[in-house]
Amino acid sequence: MAPSTPRSAARRLLAAIWFAAFAVLATALFFLPLSMSPRVALLYVVLPSISAAISGSLWGAAILDSSRINTYAASLLRGLGVSAGAYLIFAVFYACGLPLMEPLWSLRQAGNLFFFTLMFGLLLAGPMAVVAGLVAGATLFRFGRHILAKM
Repeated sequence: MAPSTPRSAARRLLAAIWFAAFAVLATALFFLPLSMSPRVALLYVVLPSISAAISGSLWGAAILDSSRINTYAASLLRGLGVSAGAYLIFAVFYACGLPLMEPLWSLRQAGNLFFFTLMFGLLLAGPMAVVAGLVAGATLFRFGRHILAKM
């Protein structure tokens, strides 16, 4: 693994912030009609946003590298991959976080919660995650080309 340069670190940070912002926007709009108690906000807005930031940092920074991603189609696919990675990370966070926040769940059920989140969570949040990932990937590609051209 090559050492991180300041430019690649900046790309990772920008991609993390970009994907996290789209996750905040998508989840807040999706769950806005619900009563936003602190627990609901943490589980359904903060955890997906942190997951998107991690995934964006790990896999989304490539969108800003013109030698790796040079078309909108490639940026859409990368954005879709980032959102899929974020969903997997979120499923782990949710499976571990729900038992800590809700007294009726226990950490022994975390494995079952993980698979439950993967299966049934995709029905509810899958389309939202796909759209958010596609839009985030395409807009990051456009924004990155615009900003990086000036640098």
